[in-house]
Amino acid sequence: MSKMITVYHGSTILFDKIDVGMGKPYKDFGRGFYVTENPTHARQLAERNKRIERERYNRKADAYLYTYEFDVSLLKAKFKVKEFTQADIEWMKFVLDNRKAKERVHDYSVIIGPTADDDTSLVLKAYFDGLYGDINSDPAIETALKLIEADKLPPQIYFSDNDSAELLKQKGEAKKI
Repeated sequence: MSKMITVYHGSTILFDKIDVGMGKPYKDFGRGFYVTENPTHARQLAERNKRIERERYNRKADAYLYTYEFDVSLLKAKFKVKEFTQADIEWMKFVLDNRKAKERVHDYSVIIGPTADDDTSLVLKAYFDGLYGDINSDPAIETALKLIEADKLPPQIYFSDNDSAELLKQKGEAKKI
């Protein structure tokens, strides 16, 4: 039985076809394509990236919101999927591994789980700087996990390869924000 959901992607780039290779490295689940069921969260990410483009790189940028639909029931039938139901120690270690690696460190096609937001990025920087203790130690990871207020993190769906991303069917044109 199919289960269709609507998801959103915020970007500063207009594109017709998803190319996971265009994703940035050092992200929560690795280089790939990320969507969320929360349109406000996708919009905020696009606006944040627009601001970064302008302030950090002095480039004119616009923000766009893409809307997709896909059948969740096809995920596990066709692809290797990992799902984190909460931001716990397992999730934190997984995010930490991906945030310090340029290339993907896992073999999942799709990952579903909490989004490490801007506040999380600050906590992770402090973690990597050793402010919570020895990196990779459980006490340091547990401290970081407490500080990110995990219950407030919005969920995301990550596609690591173009085959899995083909499940996403764009609905209409990207909307300029």
